[in-house]
Formats: sequence, C-alpha cells, structure tokens
Amino acid sequence: MDGCMKKILLIIALFIGSSTFAQFSLSGGASFLKGFKRDTKPWFGFHVSGEIPRDDQVSFFLRYSYYFKREGKDSTSALLYPIDPTNPVPLNVGAFTSMDYHIIEGGTRYYLGDGFDFGWSAYGGTNFMLIFNSVKTVYSDYNESIYKPDEENSRDGLIFGLGAGLSGGVKYTAPIYGTFYLDAGLNYMLFAQANHPNVPGDLYSSLIFTVNIGYRRDLMW
Repeated sequence: MDGCMKKILLIIALFIGSSTFAQFSLSGGASFLKGFKRDTKPWFGFHVSGEIPRDDQVSFFLRYSYYFKREGKDSTSALLYPIDPTNPVPLNVGAFTSMDYHIIEGGTRYYLGDGFDFGWSAYGGTNFMLIFNSVKTVYSDYNESIYKPDEENSRDGLIFGLGAGLSGGVKYTAPIYGTFYLDAGLNYMLFAQANHPNVPGDLYSSLIFTVNIGYRRDLMW
C-alpha cells in the first residue's frame, strides 16, 4: 500500500501545484464502501483529496481512497504442495479470498446554498474512478515448514477497473475552524480486467456505493 499511496499523493500534489487558481483546499477523513453483491460485507478506509474552486458554485476535485483488506465469507479448498520433493502427498486446506480497494476519483462539483467558501451548502456532480483491487488467498493454518502454496497456479493478483457515477453531499464551513462534510456516491464499473485468469471475483462488484466524512481546509495559493 505504501508505494502506491505515495504515487497517488504525488498526483494530487501535482494536480494542485499545476493550477493557476488562487485558492485550493486539502481534505481527508473516513470512508465506507459497499458493493451491490449478495452477502458482501462493507469495506472501511480513509481518503485524502484536493479541490480547486472555479468560482463559489463550481469546483474540481481529485480524491484518493484506500479501503483495508477484507476476507470473504465463502471458503474454498486449495492444494498445498510439500517443500521436500521426496514427499509426493499434497495437503488440502480451506482458503478464503481477501481484497482491498485503491480508488482514484475525480470530477466536478456544483454547490447550492451558501457556496464553496461559506456556511451550509449542498453539492453534487459527476465523477470518474480508477480502481485497483489487490486480491490475495488466505489459507487455513498449515505447517509452513513442510508445505507451500501452488505458485504456478496462484490465485493472487490485481483487478483494474474504470467506473463512472454520481455523487452528492452536504458541507458546513465554520469561520476559522474550516469545513466539515459528508458525501456519498454511486458508481458503475464500465470496465474491469484481472491481470491473469486465476484471480477470483467473488468479492468484486460492478456497482459500488461509497460514503465519506471528513474535514476540509482551504488554503491560498
């Protein structure tokens, strides 16, 4: 996660630094994600973002969100092979799929009410998402000094997706203290591709719902 996060934070910094606008904002907070798929539990994580107002009613934003790994409910079986080649007997164990989310999201926001800079406002707009899912297989307890997973037919991998959707929320800007916000979004995956055919998709959903709560600080350029 660390390497990917550093690169994405750099993209947000370049997004802000390349702008000729006189004002921009930085924000961060907690995030929630739920896929519209049977028996899937939600993911929890955090987000950081940059936002540039065109005027008091319209802004452009770029957000990075990370949702921590979560295991699926359904167990499958997997074969583990002996490290010692003289032992020909494989071991059958239970296995679960684990998956996280890296999301880069950007779009336009339209503000109603007091606007971007002051007081209470509702906001909404369209957005696009680049999504990277890291998929891992979690095995039941076994003796790691005797057995190892089948590396040639590994189920571990990555899923890359492109999504589009709508988002909206509400914010309150308090004098001196900054801005507090709550927003939600609904996105559909227009495209999804795993890096190899063995990657399981039991936790993956093509329609996701997200909620974010956080704090925004406006800065002058």
